[in-house]
Amino acid sequence: MKNFITKLKTKIASKWHELLNDPAGPHLVAMSFAIGVISEMLTIPTVGIAFVLMIVIVKKVSFSMTSALVGYFFTKIVYIPLAPLELMIGKTLLHENFDPHAHKWAWARGVLHKDAELLLGAVIIGGVLAVICYFVIRQILVLRLKRTPKTKLS
Repeated sequence: MKNFITKLKTKIASKWHELLNDPAGPHLVAMSFAIGVISEMLTIPTVGIAFVLMIVIVKKVSFSMTSALVGYFFTKIVYIPLAPLELMIGKTLLHENFDPHAHKWAWARGVLHKDAELLLGAVIIGGVLAVICYFVIRQILVLRLKRTPKTKLS
């Protein structure tokens, strides 16, 4: 068990170092993080589609998969605290008599209405969160690159 934990710590440390020193540059790392965030927020009701969507986009544009996974799991953590805000935004934007499907059961209409409100709010909050995360992470990486002294080859 100790050997497994040591290997896991080493793997995490190497991936973290790889992420911070990605030769692709701050833009690609920050954009990968933003893709992970937005893919999770766009597909809240579905479990596996967000992960597949993220992998396809990141592989297609050759971005950093590590950064996208960090963004994906970061969004998993912050989704629950943001859910009331997402619901409030969805309620504000959808009018009261919005009926996504004409179900004959009242409880089904209510559930679908709440899901539509939550999804609309999640899309808006996810877009804003992805843009904010992109600029913050890019700036952190740019400042880190500027602060790191260049080694001279002698």
